Amino acid sequence: MNHKDNLHNGKLYFPNDESIMEVQLQYLDKLYEFNQTRPSQLELRATMLKEMFAEIGKDCYIEPPFHSNWGGHHVHFGDSVYANFNLTCVDDTHIWVGSNTMFGPNVVLATAGHPLMG
Repeated sequence: MNHKDNLHNGKLYFPNDESIMEVQLQYLDKLYEFNQTRPSQLELRATMLKEMFAEIGKDCYIEPPFHSNWGGHHVHFGDSVYANFNLTCVDDTHIWVGSNTMFGPNVVLATAGHPLMG
C-alpha cells in the first residue's frame, strides 16, 4: 500500500509524496482558475465545479473564493447546495454534503487528522 492509498483508509501518509503532490497540484491549479472567474461567469463556474468535485448535484453554487486541499476532488455535494464566500474543505479524504444545505461565510469542513505523540 502506498501513501496515496492511505489518504482514504485513516493511516498515516506523507503529503509530500511525489505521487500525491503531482495529482494534488493539478487539482489546485483548477481551483485557482475557479477563484479567478468573474461574477458574470455563472455557467463557467457551474461547469468547473462538475470537473473539480467528486460529485455535485444540480443547482449548486459556491461563491468564490473557495479553498480546498484537493480542489474539491474528494467532495460530494447533493442537489441545491449553496456556499457563501470562503468555504474551506480540508478534503484529504471524502466529504459528503446532503441536498438543500446552505453554508454561511467562512465555514470549514475538515476531514484531516494528525497522529498523536504517545
